[in-house]
Amino acid sequence: MSMVKSRASLLLLGLAFAASTAAPALAAPPVVLAQYFESLGDQPEESGDVPALDDPALEGLDLPSLGDMEGAEPHLRPDMKPGADEGAPPQSAEDTKGHKLESGEVPPPVDPADRPKMLAELYEKLGGAPNASSAEPIMTAIEELWAVSGSDTVDLLMSRAAQFANAAEIDLSLAILDAVVDIAPNEAEVWYLRAKVNVLQGKPERALTDLRRALDLDAKHYRAITDLGLVLEQLGAKKEALEAYRRALAVNPFLEDAQSGVDALKREVEGQDI
Repeated sequence: MSMVKSRASLLLLGLAFAASTAAPALAAPPVVLAQYFESLGDQPEESGDVPALDDPALEGLDLPSLGDMEGAEPHLRPDMKPGADEGAPPQSAEDTKGHKLESGEVPPPVDPADRPKMLAELYEKLGGAPNASSAEPIMTAIEELWAVSGSDTVDLLMSRAAQFANAAEIDLSLAILDAVVDIAPNEAEVWYLRAKVNVLQGKPERALTDLRRALDLDAKHYRAITDLGLVLEQLGAKKEALEAYRRALAVNPFLEDAQSGVDALKREVEGQDI
């Protein structure tokens, strides 16, 4: 465990150095958010560069190569899009921005202070979506907005933590996330990711605490609400789990996991005549 902490400390120092040498800038939102901005009539503008994963400042750190991860079962891919290569490393904020640059459309920076208002509007649109096809781009925009912290360092650490979890290096992933929650305690996505890694490590009680903290920060984070139901069900709190699944569906009616949870638990919890 001391080696894990040492590796995590080296990574944090390297990333802090990389961030300090870059021009301060908020992370640019990805592709679907650009369409959201365009629908509101906003004009895109370029933002500053962000540190690349192969930044010279990271040289010498004991980080796993992509080759080391071949064959590892992917557990956490919050950045994975349909049809994407599962063997590719998780996309960081700079990777997503690169795709926007290639397409010739760079959206404006996202001020974290503006995200609650933007999310509220998107959650409202999601709740009113007539079908799953209409809901899909709204969900994508919401989940990409979740991932934009406003800090290049936090975004890069989150990407690395997910990458290590995918490679079954759970202790190292948790060590990084423990540091990130201290750096960015007001980021719901940080607590949510740590909750998922705690589940992978077999610590549902700790996951429950992290999920509740995430929901204190974003009460409509439907992924966190669904996972709250899953963890509660695992801990035997089936009535509370059913309530969580229904709460998730109230925000996003198109969640298959939440609907399956409701279908599985409603008769057991509420009886035959409901």
